[in-house]
Amino acid sequence: MQNEKQKGVPDSAIMTVKDVAKYLRMSEAKVYKLVKEGVLPVVRIGKTWRFRKDLLDAWLEQSSTYEGSSTHE
Repeated sequence: MQNEKQKGVPDSAIMTVKDVAKYLRMSEAKVYKLVKEGVLPVVRIGKTWRFRKDLLDAWLEQSSTYEGSSTHE
């Protein structure tokens, strides 16, 4: 629940492209690009895309890299 307090968005929230762009601090064009590349988890409803915040948070965790963590033994 820490993320919910930090970002002000419930973990179960359904988000729009605009919401995701703001949440991830990137342009809406970049969000569209990542969706078209199959990078971001998205649900298409009619002509619109919707995002589940919990899946975005999981994607962020999975996509996180820590420099140097796997290069030194």
